[in-house]
Amino acid sequence: MASIDIDDTGLKVAFSLTEGGPGSSVMKRLHLVHPELGTGAGRTALILMALTWGPLFVLCLLEGFAFSGVKIPFFFDIAAHTRFLLAVPGLVLADIPIGVRLRQVVRHFLAAHLIREDEKGKFGDALLDALRVRDSRVAGVTVLALAYVAAYNAVFGFAFHGDTWYQPESGHGLTLAGYWYALVALPIFQFLIFRWIYRMVVWSRLLWKVSRLDLMLTPTHPDGCGGLSFVGKGLIPFGVVLFALSAVVSGAIANRILFAGGRLEDYQSSYVALFVVGLLVFAGPVLIFVPKLIALKQRGLLEFGILGSDYTQDFQQKWVERKKTTGDVLLGSGDIQSLADLGNSFEIIRKMRILPVQPTDFIAMVLPGLIPALPLAATVMPVGEILGRLVKLVV
Repeated sequence: MASIDIDDTGLKVAFSLTEGGPGSSVMKRLHLVHPELGTGAGRTALILMALTWGPLFVLCLLEGFAFSGVKIPFFFDIAAHTRFLLAVPGLVLADIPIGVRLRQVVRHFLAAHLIREDEKGKFGDALLDALRVRDSRVAGVTVLALAYVAAYNAVFGFAFHGDTWYQPESGHGLTLAGYWYALVALPIFQFLIFRWIYRMVVWSRLLWKVSRLDLMLTPTHPDGCGGLSFVGKGLIPFGVVLFALSAVVSGAIANRILFAGGRLEDYQSSYVALFVVGLLVFAGPVLIFVPKLIALKQRGLLEFGILGSDYTQDFQQKWVERKKTTGDVLLGSGDIQSLADLGNSFEIIRKMRILPVQPTDFIAMVLPGLIPALPLAATVMPVGEILGRLVKLVV
């Protein structure tokens, strides 16, 4: 839901990236979320957990593949448990912190007076356009189609072939649990992933439209980023999504090690790829402001360079060369302090970041994604050494 009103006090906005989009109308009709407020992520998470993992366990019990009968019984399939008991609820519950944080980011553009009065209408139009794109039916169908394509590839392309609870013999058909896995459970999981990717497309589009406005940015802003440092804070809750995806990768690696004789070292690139893709998808949108910040920094250096030249030349003539005889004395004068303040302002501009993200924002986003990897890392490295390296990373 979103409301956009213009009154004497300016533009008031209640915007949400997560209370809509692909699948939301279906979930509302099924009463998985409140039909008006779009809330109930906890209920949705529990229902989707039951809908994905529950039938698989029951069907495997009936078919005799829950605890034995194949090389990888369902009970020992770590990848399946992490995917449906951790990742699915994690991808749903991520709506809560991410939705709240991105609403704060949008509102801060107004609260910090970064939007000029004559462009508040354009800002409102950008938000309405983002909501229209978010709720596109074509996008919903596309995301669903991609989910089934990815599920097909996961079952028949890259997974174990044969001797598993969903396909006991290579080249033969799936079990009943296998059909539920391929047609229901796995597509739900893939749908949640592609839904987040699509949401990031919508968010990127909104930020691009906002970046096109004549924002009231100042190169001497104390946040060291022209006043846009708050945008980077929006990355932090995406650590929940990274945690969910990392859990799936960790489970898949654990399966390969336990049942296929793999080594942990063989899958280090998988984790690197996960975090590279995660940073590109979730942190990539903030790069939209880089050209504007580069221009702001260059303009600030030029403007304050001219101001600095004018001031220091007057200071030189007045106090050093004594060409301006005013009768004033240097002791007690504010000229020295003004000169120092000017130097401090110029230093702020010189050190100004052109990326509206602090290193601590990246760390706060990435750390949750490292948690599922700890059990795997503990098999080849002492826990104390792992924790020590994490502490060094944070400090």
